Amino acid sequence: MNEDSRKERELREDEAVRERRGALRGQISTAGITAQDILCCEDRTGFIGPGHADGYTVVLARSGGYLRRIAGEEFFVDASGGYVTRPGDEHRVAHPIGPGDRSTEIRLGAELFTDRFDGPPHSRRFTVTGTTDVHHRALLAAARRGADDFELGERLHRLLDGVAASAAPWRTDTCRRPAAARAHARLVRDVCAVLADGTPGLRLSLEELARAAGVSPHHLSRVFRAVTGRTLTHHRNELRVRGVLHAIEEGEDSLRTLAYDYGFADQAHLTRVCRSHTGCVPSALRGVLADRA
Repeated sequence: MNEDSRKERELREDEAVRERRGALRGQISTAGITAQDILCCEDRTGFIGPGHADGYTVVLARSGGYLRRIAGEEFFVDASGGYVTRPGDEHRVAHPIGPGDRSTEIRLGAELFTDRFDGPPHSRRFTVTGTTDVHHRALLAAARRGADDFELGERLHRLLDGVAASAAPWRTDTCRRPAAARAHARLVRDVCAVLADGTPGLRLSLEELARAAGVSPHHLSRVFRAVTGRTLTHHRNELRVRGVLHAIEEGEDSLRTLAYDYGFADQAHLTRVCRSHTGCVPSALRGVLADRA
């Protein structure tokens, strides 16, 4: 191997380390599946890489957001869902809204992956229901409480079943003209980044959000639904609820404070929206997500 090739390989390895650098709350290894809770501290706004996937993974985001480019497809990842990779996929990552995003990377064998995720999805990026998100967070809470491998294995399989059942892949064929389809994907990517950038983005009106994106509210709403399969209102509420759940996981116990921080009219409004998206009220979820039983 010549000197230039060696330096290039070392640079890619350094970038892979930087991407995954951060705090690991823990790792679950059971039933042929490994799940890692990752806090990413990478702060580069431009793409780094490339790296290459060395296995089958399902990645679920829980807070923050970042850009991913996998096998030429570019999308924004936020707490509304995640993405899948297959062996050999070339991937790059960028952090336009800064570091601190938190995700769970689930690595599994080919058979377990193809049983649930085989087929030609429109996109590697997908969204999941609020109920599945609660199962995801409850799994990690159970691990922090010291649940045994039998329980964690059952929870992991239940989570993967829920992801496979509720995952809605994004569309990449929203227009017959490829250039227009790429423009739609960029628009959704940019709007997702604004909404994922904390409460300032979530407090914007539809008109303000459209103005920031340089399009009309009607065009933004239409394109967003065409790409993601959900309305902007639904997506925004998903992010607000998941922001509340993440804050509860981090120790915040004042629902009144959380209602204010995430732009709900009051605590009752937060409770109604949370029940609508997860099937549970936030006061009940505090016990589910606690580090101690």
